[in-house]
Amino acid sequence: MKNYTPYTEAEYKELKEIMETIVTHIPNDRMGWVWSNHNKINNINEAQPCSCGSAANHWIRATETIRNFITKVEEND
Repeated sequence: MKNYTPYTEAEYKELKEIMETIVTHIPNDRMGWVWSNHNKINNINEAQPCSCGSAANHWIRATETIRNFITKVEEND
């Protein structure tokens, strides 16, 4: 049985579906969503960085957090 914590199964499925659409660019309307999920997975309340190129490392870290979480859930199937 998969452990989706801190998500419900439905929330996790949505997380996975949306992340499949984010490849090399985070659309502006998804930036807050990505950052909120990064914080939720890490159980932190880190301020969202700007969307400028100088903040790219923060956004890479956020997407990696989410992708690693999805990988862990899928491996525990």
